[in-house]
Parts: sequence; C-alpha cells; structure tokens
Amino acid sequence: MIQSMIRCFALSLLVLTLFGCDASPKSESNYSSVSGSVSEPLHVRALTILRQGTRSDQALIRANSIEMMESETEPLRDAIRRGLVDRNEGVRFVSAMALGKRRLCGSSRLVRPLLDDPSASVRAAAIYALVVCGEEDVDQTPLAGMVLSQNRVTRANAALVLSEIGNPTATVLLREAMKRPLTGDDAEVIRTSELGIAEALVRLGDHRQLEMIRAAFFAPASQGELTALASQMAGRLNDRTLVPAMGALAMASGPRQAGPELRLIAAEALGRIDSEMAMPGLAAEFRNNPMPEVRMQAALVLGWDRSSLGIRTLEQMIEDPSERVRIAVAGAVLRRYNSGRSRASIHPKPDSIPAID
Repeated sequence: MIQSMIRCFALSLLVLTLFGCDASPKSESNYSSVSGSVSEPLHVRALTILRQGTRSDQALIRANSIEMMESETEPLRDAIRRGLVDRNEGVRFVSAMALGKRRLCGSSRLVRPLLDDPSASVRAAAIYALVVCGEEDVDQTPLAGMVLSQNRVTRANAALVLSEIGNPTATVLLREAMKRPLTGDDAEVIRTSELGIAEALVRLGDHRQLEMIRAAFFAPASQGELTALASQMAGRLNDRTLVPAMGALAMASGPRQAGPELRLIAAEALGRIDSEMAMPGLAAEFRNNPMPEVRMQAALVLGWDRSSLGIRTLEQMIEDPSERVRIAVAGAVLRRYNSGRSRASIHPKPDSIPAID
C-alpha cells in the first residue's frame, strides 16, 4: 500500500506553478503571514507541536517528530538525547541518523552504546553517526554483513548508511548486494529492495542506476508503490529526467487520474527538485480529505512551496484533529521558515526504518 510509504515521511516540475492555484482556503487563521513567509507565531506553534511529539506515547510520532525537527538545532539535540535511549528501535535509529546528519557531535558519546544494540539497523546508524563525527576507531566492517542480509529492513538501512558515509569504495559491496536479491519475498518487495540499493549507488556516483529507478516509475498501475518510491527517489536525487512524467501524474484528470496519495507524492518530489514547480493548489485541494495519510502528504508538499496560498493552507492545517497530520504540517512550516531565513542571509530519509509499534 502507498500509505505505508508515508509512515516515515520518511523522510522532496515543467513549470507547474500554474497548475495548482484553483483551490484557495478562505477561512481565517490565527497565524497571520505576509506573502509566502512563515510568521513567528506559526513557527512557535510548529516547534511546540514537534517538541510535544517527541514525548508522545506513540513511537511513530516520536520518530517523525525528530525527523521533522532537523532544522532546529537545540530542540533537535534535546530530542536526540532522549531518542538514543528510547525503548523503540525505530526511534533510536532515527535519532542516531539525525545526530549524524546534523553533525551534533558533542553528543556522540551517547551513541557508542548503540554499537551493541540488539537491532542491526540501530547498530548501522550508530556506526554512521560516529564515523561522520570523526571517531576513527569505529569498525565499519559489520555494514558489509548487513547490506548482504536477507532481512529487507536491515539491508535497506545498511545501504542508506553506506551512501550517507559517502565512501566510494562501498559501491563494490552494494553491487554485490544487487547480485544477491532477497529470497522468500514477493517480486515487488524484491524490486523495492533493489531500488534502495540503486539509490545508494547513485548517491555514491554510479549514475547508471538511475535507469532502474526511472523504469520503476512506469510500473503497472497495480504496482503503484513502485511508482511512488521512484518518485521519492527522483526528488531526493534531483533527477529532472522524470519531471515531465511526474508532472503528468500529479495533474492527470479523468480515467487516467491516479489516487490522491500518488499524485501528492509526485508533487512533493517536484517541489523538492525546484520550489518553483511546487503545487500548492493541489495540496490545498486535499487539505480536508477524510484520510489522514492524504492530509499528511498534502502538508509535505507545502514544505517545498513558497507561495502565499501554501502558507495559508498550512495555517489552517496546523490545528488538524490528527496528531500525525499536525506533525507533518509542523515539519513543513519549519522547513519553510528555515529556508526563508537561509535565503535572507545569503541531508532516509530512509524509506524503511525498524518497526515502530
């Protein structure tokens, strides 16, 4: 199900800005913004939601909140310190990865115990965090066994870690993993695993693997999860070759129109590639959809947008009755807020993480 691809946010056209401007939220908001900028009250509200989320009783909410807080250094540091000792392996994994990505190396000593974690994925994340923080005594050889594992989650996360570390010599190991596909799973699961390895190889410089990802985008309609995954990868890899196809997928009408989640996933990838290709109108169209997963994905699209329509939509959605949706909206607000500050003053997410109950 495509819904499963949204559980971890996750955690990205043709000039399509003219395609999505027909839906304009009209109700009033308590977070008055100018143009497409994030107001300070909205920023504070978003940060409060995520701080609360890191203390949620639900592990998935805690993990997603940490991912969404990536741009806020001190709140993130506090959340990571708690997340590294969380009872849930998925939260520990996300916390170690976030520490490494943001180079919060002053807390790296808290990662060392995770080298002996019962979860292979958590051990992989700990290796990553310590390596990028310059800990030269960290043994990276366990990553080889993980990426060749028959456990699909372990394999996916080990491939992610190898690509994040960025050592080109890992390409030999990843190609060997490609030659040893998973056994005992259905063909779509095997294909998904291969795509994860292909993405890691692209990030390490093997751009030939882009063809596999592009081919997956055009999978049959019955395999929509492959199309969704390929869209997400194209966004993360800034692969503009698929831009026309993703634009057509997002904006198709009539019998060729895909479901809302798939359309929004394509739109998010386009916005990630270039904010000028964002589709705030499409996201606004689904802001009141009865399915929380759809509303979550709409919010993620708006994280890459820069329009006033997009910010008005987020202002409405930040009080959504679903905590999961509020987390997604808060993350989009922080992305826009910090992107705006960056412009004025001037990295998987994993596709799968350890089980979060």
